[in-house]
Amino acid sequence: MPWDTTTVSKGTLVVGKDGVARVTGIIDIKREGSNLQPYLLSEDNCLFLSDQTGFWNLWSSKDSSGPIHKIDKDMGFPYGWIAGHQGFGVSDKGLVIAAKDSLLLLEDDGSVKCDLSALVRQAGFNFDVFADVMCFKDTVFVLGLGDATRIDTLLKLCLTTSTVRAFNESKASAELQPYISVPEVITIPTTNNMVCFGYYFPPTNPDCQGQVGEGEKPPLLVKMHGGPTGMITNNLNYSTQYFTSRGFGVLLLDYRGSNGLGRDFRRSLYGNWGVYDLDDAIAGAEYLVREGKVDRGRMAISGGSAGGYSTMAMMTFRDYFHAGVSYYGVCDLSALSSADIDHKFESRYCENLVGKYPEEEALYKERSPIFHADKLSGAIGFFQGSIDMICPPAFTTPLYKAAVDKGIPTFYVEYEGEGHGFKKSVNIQRCLSNEMFFYAKVFGFSLADEVANPPPIVNL
Repeated sequence: MPWDTTTVSKGTLVVGKDGVARVTGIIDIKREGSNLQPYLLSEDNCLFLSDQTGFWNLWSSKDSSGPIHKIDKDMGFPYGWIAGHQGFGVSDKGLVIAAKDSLLLLEDDGSVKCDLSALVRQAGFNFDVFADVMCFKDTVFVLGLGDATRIDTLLKLCLTTSTVRAFNESKASAELQPYISVPEVITIPTTNNMVCFGYYFPPTNPDCQGQVGEGEKPPLLVKMHGGPTGMITNNLNYSTQYFTSRGFGVLLLDYRGSNGLGRDFRRSLYGNWGVYDLDDAIAGAEYLVREGKVDRGRMAISGGSAGGYSTMAMMTFRDYFHAGVSYYGVCDLSALSSADIDHKFESRYCENLVGKYPEEEALYKERSPIFHADKLSGAIGFFQGSIDMICPPAFTTPLYKAAVDKGIPTFYVEYEGEGHGFKKSVNIQRCLSNEMFFYAKVFGFSLADEVANPPPIVNL
C-alpha cells in the first residue's frame, strides 16, 4: 500500500511520432519507506514526503542525509489513501508545511521562520489538523480540521500582512452552541504496555440537565473509524452530536494502526487486525468507566467498513459490549483477499493486516465472525448499501442471518442505490434515528423524538 513502500522516480516525458506519450530515462530518487506527494521544484530538485525517520517529513532529492525539517509528526493528511493531496507548498516567502496541528513557514535552511498555526489560533480558530497546502506568491491556502465547533474550513493566509481569512466557515449557530459537546483528548493504556488515543464527547443538552437519576452514568457509544488505517479528527460532526445531545457519551477512537501518529503506531496493527482494534475499544471503554464518566452496563459500538468489521468481530469474539451496529462491514476477511475482488486498490491489503492468503487461510477464518456465529453475544444491527462494490451486501447478510437463527436481537436495512459510504441525506438521517431507536430498545429507555418507520427488530 502507499503507506508501506513506494518509490519516487524521475523521468523524461516524450511524445512519439505515433502521438503516444512515454516516460523514458527513469531514475529512482527514493526507494526506502513510504514516499508520497512528489513535487517538482526545479529540473534537478524534487520535494516529497518520506517516513524514513518514522514520520512523514519533507525531503529534497538534492539531500539524502535527512528531511528538510525534522518533526515528530506526520505531514500530508490523508496519508496515501487519495491522490492529489499536498502536505506542503512553495511560496515566495519560503516552504510551508502542514504537520498535524503545526503549520510552519520555513527558512531556506529548514529552520522555522514563522509558526503560522499560532497566527491561525490568534485569528480565533482552534484546528488541530492542517492539510492540503497550496501556495501562490505570498498567499497560502490550507484546510483546517479538528475544531469541535466548526466543520472543515478553507483558510487563506497572507504571509506579507499576516492576515487569516476563512472562506467556507461554517460552525454551529448561536442557538445550537449550548448543545455542542466539546471533546476531551485522552491517552488510553492498552494491551502489551502500549497506548491508543481518542476523543471523548460527553453528553451535552442544557434542556435535560438535572433529569438523570442520582448516581446514574450515561451510556457509551464507541465509534470505530474505517481503513483500518484511517484516522479521526474532532471537527464538528453532527452525527456525533446527535448522540451526545440525546444522552450518550461518545468515544471516537484512534486504535493502534491508525494513520497520522507515525509509522510505528500505524504498523502496530500489522498481523493484529481483529485483535488490537478490539483490545483498544475495550480499553477505551474501561478507561471511561474507571474515570466515572459512563455506565458499564450500557455499552454500544459502531463503525463503517473496517469499523464495521471491528463491530461484528467485537460482538462475536468479545463478550463486552451490549449492542453493536455495523455500517457496510465485512464478516469474512477472506472475501477481501479473493482473486475476483472488484476493489483492486486493496486487493493485497490484508496480507499485512492479517497474513498471506491463501497460505494463512486458517487465520483469516479464525478472525472472521461468520465462521464463529455461535459466539455472537449482545444485540447487533446492520446498515448496507445495495450497490456497494467494496463491501457488498454478501459481506454482511450471512452474519445477520446467523443472528436471526441464534435468537439475538438484530435488524438489517439495505438502502437502494447507496454504495460504500452513504451519500443521500435522507438515508444518513434515517441511519442515525434508526441506530438510536435500536439502542433505546436494547437499553430500555424512551426517546424524546418519534422515529418514523423504524427498522423491524427481530428477536426483541
